[in-house]
Amino acid sequence: MSRNIDGHLLLTGMMGSGKSTVGPKLAQALHYSFYDLDDEIVAAKGVSIAEIFERYGEATFRQWELESLSQLLSQPVPVVLALGGGSLGNERVFSLIQHHQVIWLEAPTEALWHRVCDSPRPLVKRGLEAFRRMHQQRRKAYAKAAMFQVDCNQDPDIIVRTIVEKLGAHGNEQRNSD
Repeated sequence: MSRNIDGHLLLTGMMGSGKSTVGPKLAQALHYSFYDLDDEIVAAKGVSIAEIFERYGEATFRQWELESLSQLLSQPVPVVLALGGGSLGNERVFSLIQHHQVIWLEAPTEALWHRVCDSPRPLVKRGLEAFRRMHQQRRKAYAKAAMFQVDCNQDPDIIVRTIVEKLGAHGNEQRNSD
């Protein structure tokens, strides 16, 4: 299966879409290593994402995110990488990911909100309406980057099987064009 995959596999989608749950399972199925971009930033900087936002602001977080992404994508061996929900809001990210395969995990806004509404994530504190607007806005970037979309409102094992099947049939096709 993995011989049909060019470059790294990047999972994108809103917070709550299951990137950090599906990612390790997908990596295991493909015999790849798994990385979570947010976890890599926390490990490199020694502070939580919430603390980064509070102390340094979102712009600094996005810069550190870009630097960590660049490092991870420079690895010669393909990996599965869970991007942050807002990573694709940075146009510079698109130049980094263009030679890799992006998979969009998607669900209705309300389902995603239900999964994250009690979390301490900085962007959740803005409330449901802000979350809804953010999700709507980010969908455009996800669609632009992704080679395909998968409904993440199902069991993670089913999501992994769906991704593996789609990669087997479409592993070398181009991304969506909006």
